[in-house]
Amino acid sequence: KDIFYFCHIHELMTGRIKLLRNDEPIQEEDMPEIDYDYENPTGHDAVCGTYGLNDFQLPHDECPQQFVCDVPEGNSGLAQ
Repeated sequence: KDIFYFCHIHELMTGRIKLLRNDEPIQEEDMPEIDYDYENPTGHDAVCGTYGLNDFQLPHDECPQQFVCDVPEGNSGLAQ
């Protein structure tokens, strides 16, 4: 069977952990079953490990065009 992590504080905050052998799941089937659906991250959330940010990617009417001001020249990775 699969193993899980969960949070005692946040309701329904759990995650299934699939065990692998040679980069393949030991068990393909999701066992035990969970009585609610998981949200599967997509787009920005899947890449960045976030949740619910896809609708707020720049450009966005309610977001500033620049989040980090005065970026040092040697750290262009912070610039947008």
